[in-house]
Amino acid sequence: MTHSKEWFSDRIREHENGLYALAFSYVKNEADAGDCLQNAILKAYEHLGQLSDPDSFKPWLYGILVNCCKDELKRRGRVDLRDDGMPEQAEPEPRISRDTRYTLLDAVMKLEPPYRTVLLLHYYEDMAVSDIARVTGRTPGAVRKQLERGRTQLKAVLLKEGFFYDE
Repeated sequence: MTHSKEWFSDRIREHENGLYALAFSYVKNEADAGDCLQNAILKAYEHLGQLSDPDSFKPWLYGILVNCCKDELKRRGRVDLRDDGMPEQAEPEPRISRDTRYTLLDAVMKLEPPYRTVLLLHYYEDMAVSDIARVTGRTPGAVRKQLERGRTQLKAVLLKEGFFYDE
């Protein structure tokens, strides 16, 4: 299936904020996040003909970005790509204030890459476990484990910083 330049550009604009946030969560600075994002967009455009299902564009693009970020970190020798965690636990999506959202995002950014990535994709990009698995190259079971471990670590970070909440 062939997609037009306009279609591709529209999809990039739809996801640019989330893509940048994910890149920044990996490389930890604006310039490198921008470089990784540009590289991912270029690679995606060059391989657009390989995308057979337009509904898979988002996880496909995020997967390319994650790989670009990992390549950048490997180049610098600063990444631990291990896969660990515990089983997933379903949680409701509460309505929260803007300040609380920023506090949560700040705490998520303090987590290690595997947990930070899955939490960002799941809660901030509203991706399903199966899509996150495609993006990260892990099994759905491993993603569920990382989500659970990430939630546990996030709770510890928030409690350490004095953020209290009722469960």
